[in-house]
Amino acid sequence: MRRALIAAAFLLFAAPAFAQQTEMDAAESALRRDMAPSGVTVERVAPDEIRVSMPSDITFDFNRADVRREFMPRVADLARTLNAHRGMGIEIIGHADAIGSDQYNQVLSERRAQAVGARLMDLGVAFNRIEASGRGEWVPVAGNDTEWGRARNRRVEVRITSSRK
Repeated sequence: MRRALIAAAFLLFAAPAFAQQTEMDAAESALRRDMAPSGVTVERVAPDEIRVSMPSDITFDFNRADVRREFMPRVADLARTLNAHRGMGIEIIGHADAIGSDQYNQVLSERRAQAVGARLMDLGVAFNRIEASGRGEWVPVAGNDTEWGRARNRRVEVRITSSRK
């Protein structure tokens, strides 16, 4: 009887978390496989969060917010994975370097995030799963005093979480 209660407790509490973890593992594996040759980085930042970082030099032309045609296959790969895991939340965050005014960089980063979100929706990802925002130049990953650093700061990140917000 005691073993039956323990098994029931496991199924009630641990099994959903295990299934959620397995889904995150499967999504991470698919993203790593599909994104590896493209320059996009895939990072598991928490048990329930995957971060996909798309540098602007492969995603956008300089000072532009429309997704480059050459990058569309990677966006399609991302959409395919997101469509296979429909319970996951998607947050798209645009970033910019520090060249130009704060206001201009904020708007550019928002437009870049929205452009990636629009392409994902074109590929079947439900709009109510997507949250897009921009951070302008306020969350750099490198210094803005060199071209290399500025290029690293111009990016779009996609945060995929195990549940919708």
